[in-house]
Amino acid sequence: MVRTADGRQVTATATVIAGPTLDCPPGSQVTLPDGRTTTALTVARHTAPGLPVPTCTEVSCE
Repeated sequence: MVRTADGRQVTATATVIAGPTLDCPPGSQVTLPDGRTTTALTVARHTAPGLPVPTCTEVSCE
Protein backbone atom coordinates (compact mmCIF):
# COMPACT_ATOMS: atom_id res chain seq x y z
CA MET A 1 0.00 0.00 0.00
CA VAL A 2 1.21 3.48 -0.84
CA ARG A 3 -0.36 6.85 -0.18
CA THR A 4 -0.70 9.03 -3.28
CA ALA A 5 -0.18 12.79 -3.34
CA ASP A 6 -3.96 13.32 -3.02
CA GLY A 7 -4.12 11.08 0.09
CA ARG A 8 -5.59 7.91 -1.44
CA GLN A 9 -4.24 4.53 -0.30
CA VAL A 10 -3.52 2.37 -3.35
CA THR A 11 -1.99 -1.08 -3.78
CA ALA A 12 1.21 -0.84 -5.78
CA THR A 13 1.54 -3.65 -8.34
CA ALA A 14 5.15 -2.93 -9.29
CA THR A 15 8.14 -1.15 -7.79
CA VAL A 16 10.89 0.13 -10.05
CA ILE A 17 14.36 0.88 -8.67
CA ALA A 18 16.37 3.16 -10.94
CA GLY A 19 19.35 5.48 -10.90
CA PRO A 20 19.32 8.62 -8.77
CA THR A 21 18.79 10.98 -11.73
CA LEU A 22 15.54 9.40 -12.98
CA ASP A 23 12.93 12.04 -13.82
CA CYS A 24 9.57 10.30 -13.32
CA PRO A 25 6.93 12.48 -11.67
CA PRO A 26 3.81 10.80 -10.22
CA GLY A 27 1.28 10.24 -12.99
CA SER A 28 3.93 9.31 -15.55
CA GLN A 29 3.34 6.30 -17.77
CA VAL A 30 5.91 3.55 -17.14
CA THR A 31 6.62 0.60 -19.44
CA LEU A 32 7.77 -2.43 -17.47
CA PRO A 33 10.33 -4.96 -18.82
CA ASP A 34 7.56 -7.43 -19.70
CA GLY A 35 5.86 -4.80 -21.90
CA ARG A 36 3.00 -3.91 -19.53
CA THR A 37 2.32 -0.22 -18.99
CA THR A 38 1.43 1.25 -15.64
CA THR A 39 1.25 4.63 -13.92
CA ALA A 40 3.73 5.98 -11.39
CA LEU A 41 1.97 6.59 -8.06
CA THR A 42 4.82 7.74 -5.82
CA VAL A 43 8.47 8.58 -6.35
CA ALA A 44 11.05 8.44 -3.55
CA ARG A 45 14.72 9.36 -3.78
CA HIS A 46 16.94 7.40 -1.40
CA THR A 47 20.40 8.43 -0.22
CA ALA A 48 22.55 6.99 2.50
CA PRO A 49 25.42 9.39 3.14
CA GLY A 50 28.37 7.59 4.67
CA LEU A 51 26.98 4.11 4.04
CA PRO A 52 28.29 1.75 1.34
CA VAL A 53 24.98 1.61 -0.60
CA PRO A 54 24.08 3.36 -3.85
CA THR A 55 21.65 6.24 -4.14
CA CYS A 56 18.54 5.37 -6.11
CA THR A 57 15.04 6.39 -7.09
CA GLU A 58 12.11 4.15 -6.12
CA VAL A 59 8.92 4.39 -8.19
CA SER A 60 5.78 2.64 -6.92
CA CYS A 61 3.41 1.90 -9.79
CA GLU A 62 -0.33 1.26 -10.02
